[in-house]
Amino acid sequence: MPRYELAARLRSALDHGDELAMAGVLNADVSMVTDSGDEAGGEVRGRIGVIRAFHELRMRHPDASFSTVHVNGQAGLALRRPNGEVVGILSVDGATAITRLWLCTSAGKLASWNRRPPESR
Repeated sequence: MPRYELAARLRSALDHGDELAMAGVLNADVSMVTDSGDEAGGEVRGRIGVIRAFHELRMRHPDASFSTVHVNGQAGLALRRPNGEVVGILSVDGATAITRLWLCTSAGKLASWNRRPPESR
């Protein structure tokens, strides 16, 4: 299964808060590394831990929604607030199920995702 399809299935599950669908797209031994830019980052292993981490992410950003994007040339997801600010970038890896996720929530590392075009004069 192409990675973009895995990312799309994960996005749909996240959009609907469907934990069963999330479990269906995640490998049993999935791991998610979070780069928050501080001591809050780290690694979570297993479906339950990753699903819990997504729930906590949504609780921190209840107004944000996921969109499909290219991350380092591969399919991924961006978590955006209604004003367009990106508060998280998720990279997806796996063949038939997601085996590894990388989540960046570090404001400094998301700066390039949040560049605004210069205002017209």
